[in-house]
Amino acid sequence: MTVQRSLLDADNIVEVDIAERMERSFLDYSMSVIVGRALPDVRDGLKPVQRRILFAMWEAGLRPERPYRKCASAVGDVMKKYHPHGDSSIYEALVRMAQDFTTREPLVDGHGNFGSIDGDAAAAMRYTEARLSPIAMELLAGIDEDTVDFAPNYDGYEQEPVVLPARFPNLIVNGASGIAVGMATSIPPHNLGEVIDACLLLIRKPEAGLEQLMRKVPAPDFPTGARIVDTPGIRDAYLTGRGSITMEAVAATETRAGGLPRIVITEIPYLVNKATLLAKVAELVKDKKVAGIRDLRDESSRDGMRVVIELKRGEDPARTLARLYQLTELRTNFNVNLVALAPSRAGAAPQPRTLGLKDALEHYLSHQRSVLTRRTTYRRDKAAERAHILEGLLIALDHLDEVIALIRGCQTPDEARGELIARYELSERQATAILDMQLRRLAALERAKIAEEHRDLLALIAELDAILADASKLDALLAEELKALKAKHGNPRRSRIAGQGQGQADDALADAAPPALEAQAVTVYVTRGGYLKPVAERRTPAAHNAPRDPLAAVVRASTEDTLLLVDADGNGWRIALADVPVTTMRQRGTTIAQLLGDGPQADIIAAVPLRDDVESVLTVSAGGLVKRSVRAEFEGRTRSLVAAGVRDGDALVAALACNSGDHVLLAHDGGLVTRFAAEEVRPMGRSAAGVAGMKVGKGQAVVAASVLPGGSDEGQAVITLAADGSAKRTPFHEYPVKGRGGKGVQTGTDRLAWCGVAASLQVPTAAQEVVVLRAAETKPARRTGRATATLAAVAGPVTGVPGNGS
Repeated sequence: MTVQRSLLDADNIVEVDIAERMERSFLDYSMSVIVGRALPDVRDGLKPVQRRILFAMWEAGLRPERPYRKCASAVGDVMKKYHPHGDSSIYEALVRMAQDFTTREPLVDGHGNFGSIDGDAAAAMRYTEARLSPIAMELLAGIDEDTVDFAPNYDGYEQEPVVLPARFPNLIVNGASGIAVGMATSIPPHNLGEVIDACLLLIRKPEAGLEQLMRKVPAPDFPTGARIVDTPGIRDAYLTGRGSITMEAVAATETRAGGLPRIVITEIPYLVNKATLLAKVAELVKDKKVAGIRDLRDESSRDGMRVVIELKRGEDPARTLARLYQLTELRTNFNVNLVALAPSRAGAAPQPRTLGLKDALEHYLSHQRSVLTRRTTYRRDKAAERAHILEGLLIALDHLDEVIALIRGCQTPDEARGELIARYELSERQATAILDMQLRRLAALERAKIAEEHRDLLALIAELDAILADASKLDALLAEELKALKAKHGNPRRSRIAGQGQGQADDALADAAPPALEAQAVTVYVTRGGYLKPVAERRTPAAHNAPRDPLAAVVRASTEDTLLLVDADGNGWRIALADVPVTTMRQRGTTIAQLLGDGPQADIIAAVPLRDDVESVLTVSAGGLVKRSVRAEFEGRTRSLVAAGVRDGDALVAALACNSGDHVLLAHDGGLVTRFAAEEVRPMGRSAAGVAGMKVGKGQAVVAASVLPGGSDEGQAVITLAADGSAKRTPFHEYPVKGRGGKGVQTGTDRLAWCGVAASLQVPTAAQEVVVLRAAETKPARRTGRATATLAAVAGPVTGVPGNGS
């Protein structure tokens, strides 16, 4: 009888030090969390779960040009194949990569409710849909060309990438945050174009210092915009990997009816919860820690953020804002801790390291050189394999009759393969290709194609060999691809950088400089009666529902701009928008007389912004005269001036901003339109009446004028509006350049109310209604030919249209 020995026999007992075993187990656990979950890799800027999500979506074909698929499908693929840690953590990571208020360059294109800046959670993954964003494809570009290593997944059934090729520096561009065991990371996002410029500098000058890099990357660039205060903390963060960056909300001031001031917040610091911020302001007002606030509301919409803080009469908005900066997250700090997994040398396993800006970019460039080397080697090998096959085919074609006879004389394909290898010194792959060759390849033209492809492959192999043999050529290729990526995906900076001290206030508010309120983007409505109404800018201008005082112009501007108002008699007024209270659409606005003490005696016909990008002002009269004066003629301290000379019996109908290279379109009520280059009108003084722009018959008058920027009509459409309210859209190229002073071409109607280029028109009708006609819509203005009658009825009889459009 056999007696089984106990596993606890003396021979099976191993004595261990409990302290040493606990230490080793804790370190193993710590490194597992650090490497496997919490910290991003410096090479692609991704944590493992993010990398697995992107790779699984790529495998599933969720490309930008493909339809959206349910997020539950993507999460299931990731959890099944690569990340067995629960669906909630996977979905949270996917949602974060889709949020444009969290990620500077979203890697996932989400469709549905993916949460909000107010802290609202995303909808369940069974309701939302997603696919890869275009820029995410740059992270995965070349992954099927042996550019990175793959490793077995958790159960050994699949292979997953150790790192992505990452054709842009994602770690610095999108930043990262995470808490591991004993360490954490907090990396701010940056502007893609600026970071690529820094990479190009390091490629060109590897010895470049931090000061040179900071000329390219002056500060982070947060997806929510806001203002970054220029403090030494930015340099500390870039030098040592640790520092503090101060962020401030962007606010402007408005004045509502009765002279009551208000503060309008349009951008808040990164990662600040808007709903929590508003609750904090309300609490401060309730506790009487902030005085002077009478109302608080959130007017945010798809057009952007807009938080309105109504103040009591006589309150100083700048002083109130300074107090709010002190007591709320309208000013907050982003504490940088640039910790990432980085290899100590090429081929070494990545370890957690604290990096400066230059260190992070150098690791990224080292990774890119490896990716390009492996991709070039892969393409070279593929080209060599194909060239090898083509060489065999060319040998067979050179000995075609012999090869055919040899094959016909063999009993089996294996015998024929062996005979080909022996007689013509071919490889097995070449012999197989010859046996598989289709009969159509025997034609003379097909042989020429094979020979041409072989020559092209030899040239490509030589080019790829040259890149592999010369590091400078590899760097030139890397720089070229980075420039192309910047041109394709680059976008303007969102977070502006303010000088140190702007917006800062200490406890002694009387001794502190109050914050400068931001210039605000506005849409300015100017009526013929001389009212100005700046309204906070929206994506689509609202309709002006006051037909008794119709619009003269609708202008996109800033509260820092100056407007030139022109009336039908040729008089002009320079109005600084900073002096005009920003109001709502319900209010009527402010008159010129209120601002200057004197108002127009004739109808206002136009408003022109006097910005630096405006070279000259073009005026047009009803009699067809045009005059161009340089912008400097309208600048100075005088606020009332002569904008244009007007002959007896004539009147101005339009004034427009105009630059060199622009084309001018004039139309009269008889249905004719002429087009000519603006440079055909020589610059004149302000008081000149002008020269002939268009021939106008007896009883007719010019009713519309517009400018085509740059003279390029590609993709542009002309709106034609008849007096009976019918309209159409016509491709601009159907209105040829005829030269100044001509009769013009037909528009398809003999009762023209307006014709020209405009994003939208606000058309007052005889029924005292306002109809908005948008150029981008297919209805109500149907697209048709120039000479075709206007077909789509958009309104009743038209009573007037702004002379320079809306």
